[in-house]
Amino acid sequence: MRICFYGTDEEITRLCERPVLALLGPRRVQPVLAFELFNVHVTTDPYGSLFRLAADLTEVEGEHP
Repeated sequence: MRICFYGTDEEITRLCERPVLALLGPRRVQPVLAFELFNVHVTTDPYGSLFRLAADLTEVEGEHP
């Protein structure tokens, strides 16, 4: 899955520092899904105020601390 995040320099840096993202699942069927980011590309917003992080996500199997 491909995903994009927009944010300030600090927000994008924090996101890149995390090896695994936890996302809430739909309707509490599977409350939390864990994903790893790969093929990460960060670009500046044409208007100069935000950065754009584009990355592929892969679901992490198994349990993580």
